[in-house]
Amino acid sequence: MRFLTVHRTVAVVAAVSILSIVAMQPVLADGNLTLPFANPNPRITSWTDHQYPTRQEDGIMVRFDGATGYAYDGHRGTDFAVPSNTAVVAADAGTVIYSEWSDSGGWGVVIDHTFDRTAYFHNNQLFVYPGQHVSRGQLIALSGSTGNSTGPHVHFEVRDLLTPWHSVDPYGWIGPGKDPWRWDMGYLWTSNPPVPFLLPLAFPGGARWNYWYGGAGPPPPISWQLRDGGHGLAGYAARWDADPGAGAPRTMSVSGSAAVPGPGSHTLHLRVFDRAGTSADITYLYLYDVELPTSTLHVDRASSSALNLHWSATDSLSGVKDVAIEVAAGSSAFRPWYAQSADQPASGKSVGATRFFGDAGTDYQFRVTVRDAARNAATPVVLNGSVPAAAALPATAADRAILGPLPDQPDGAPRVMGVRQEHPSALGALLLGSDASVHGLAGERPIVSAAPASAAAAVDVATLPSGPLRLLADGTSWTSSGGAGPRFAVNSPVRLLAAADGTPIAVGADGTISASPSVSLTAGASVVDAALFPGTHSGLAFDSSGAIHAFGGADAALAMTPSSWVLPDQPAAITLGGTAQSPAGVLTDASGDWQVFGSLLVLSDATFGGPTFDPVTGLPVR
Repeated sequence: MRFLTVHRTVAVVAAVSILSIVAMQPVLADGNLTLPFANPNPRITSWTDHQYPTRQEDGIMVRFDGATGYAYDGHRGTDFAVPSNTAVVAADAGTVIYSEWSDSGGWGVVIDHTFDRTAYFHNNQLFVYPGQHVSRGQLIALSGSTGNSTGPHVHFEVRDLLTPWHSVDPYGWIGPGKDPWRWDMGYLWTSNPPVPFLLPLAFPGGARWNYWYGGAGPPPPISWQLRDGGHGLAGYAARWDADPGAGAPRTMSVSGSAAVPGPGSHTLHLRVFDRAGTSADITYLYLYDVELPTSTLHVDRASSSALNLHWSATDSLSGVKDVAIEVAAGSSAFRPWYAQSADQPASGKSVGATRFFGDAGTDYQFRVTVRDAARNAATPVVLNGSVPAAAALPATAADRAILGPLPDQPDGAPRVMGVRQEHPSALGALLLGSDASVHGLAGERPIVSAAPASAAAAVDVATLPSGPLRLLADGTSWTSSGGAGPRFAVNSPVRLLAAADGTPIAVGADGTISASPSVSLTAGASVVDAALFPGTHSGLAFDSSGAIHAFGGADAALAMTPSSWVLPDQPAAITLGGTAQSPAGVLTDASGDWQVFGSLLVLSDATFGGPTFDPVTGLPVR
C-alpha cells in the first residue's frame, strides 16, 4: 500500500521572520523543544495549518496568528529553509521510533519524547536507527530535498503524544478566539525566541553503521570525527556495548577509531563532552554475520497448468533478505525467473510462495537461492515439477473481467488457469481457482478441495472455523470436502464474508445481502467489495462509484466515512476495523492507492503487512 497524499514545499506569499513571530507570542511557561539546527533565525517557507493539518485540503489555510492566505493548505508541520547537508539535530531527548525512506517525505526521522513526538523529513542522510536513544542537540541527519520536495528544507513536525496521528504547532495559537485545530498544545519552545541547543557533532566513518557485513567481507575499522556544536569540545570516551558514563576517562582529540569486536551485533557508545559540562552517549550499531542461511523448496503435485512453489528460509542473525528462483525446461539451462527482496529482512524463519504457469506435458526444474542481509548465500535447492498433459484450459473471458490483464509469463509459459480470488489466512493464503479448486500458498502443506456438484463458476472463498467455504455464481456454497453449504438468495454474488461466529454472509453486485436488507445503489453502480466490523454481522459495502453503504445495523458508521471517491483509479476494495460507532477503514483503488477514515491505530497489523497486489500475478490481495 502507499499513501496518495504527500509532503510539499511551497513558498509563502509574504516572508515573516522568527523574531516578529516571537514578539506576538504571549508570555508562557517554557516548553521542551529547541530548534533542530544551528541557525537561530531560520526562514520559514510553509507554516502549520491550524484549520486542518492532516495533509488534506479544505480550501482554508489558517496560520498560528489567525491570518489566512499562506501556503500551504493542510500542512501539518513547519518548513524551515536551510541549505542541503545542514546538520539536523534532535529538538529534545528521546527514543527514535522511525528512521527510513518514504516516497513522500524522503529520508525521515521520528523521535518519541516524554511530552510529544518530533519528525524531521526530506533529509539527504540519516545517522540514527529505531530504538536508539538520542540527546537534545545530537546529530540525527543531514538536511536535503529528498522525497516530494521542491527545494532544500527541513520539514519539522510536532505530534501530540496522546494522539500521535495529530500534529500540533510548536509556535502555538495566538489568534483571536479558539484555535480551530483543537489538538494544538500551545507554545512548545524552551525559550523565547527559540534557539538551538547543540552538543559536539559526531560524524561516523570507516565501516558503515546499521549495515550488515558478512558475505562481502569483514567490516573495516570504525572512525569518527567530532565537530564543535557551539559550546566547545572537551573530548570523548568510546566503549563497545555499554555507555562509558559521564565519569569515564576522556580522550582529548577530535577524531578516533576502533575495530568491530567480531561477528554478531555490536553497539559503539561514543560519549562526547562539551565545555559547558554537558555530555551525551551517541550510539552506532554495527552488524557482522558470517553464518549461512538455510532454505527449503516444495512443489505441489500439479492438477493444472499452474505449479505452486513454496519456499522457506531461516537466518537467525541478519535475517532473510533475498529469494531467487531459476527455472529450466527439460534439459535446457537454468534462467532467472522469480526474485523477491525484503526492505526489512525477516529474522528467524521466512516463508513464501509463487505460481509458475507451464506448458502442458512439460517437465521443469526449479532452483531456489536465498541470501541473508549480510549477503551470505544458502546452498541452492533444486526440485522437479511437471505439468500434466491434460492441463486446464486458458483463462476465460470471465476470469479476465475480474482480474484484468494477466501479467506476462516467462518465455514458453502460456497464460492459463485464471485465478478468481486470493485471501490471506493463518496458513499463508487461500487461492481460489476458476474451477473452484482451493490451493494454499506459503502454508505448511497444500489444501485439498473436492469438486462441487455445481458447474457454476467460482466467485469467492471464506475461511470458517470448519474450513474453507466456496461461493459459486449460482449462489450455492460448497465445503472443501465437496459437501453442500447454504444456498444464498443473492443476485450476481461478488463476496463471501465470514463473521466471527462462523456465519457466512453473501453479497451481490446489485446490493442484495443474505440475512440483511439490500442496499440501494445509484443507476449504473455495482458492489465491488464489502467487509464486516470485527465480531459482528454488520458492515459496509463499497460500490463502483466509490459510494459506501451500511448493512446489518451499521448506519452510524456512514457519518465517519468519506462522502465521495477522491482517488484517481477505480474503487477496488474496503478493509474495516473498530466498530460501527467508531469505525476505521482503508479504501483501495485498482492501482493500489488508498485513503483512510477513522484512526489507523484500531486497524489490525495485517492490514499493512504486505503489498496491495501480488508482485508475481498482479492479483489483489485482501
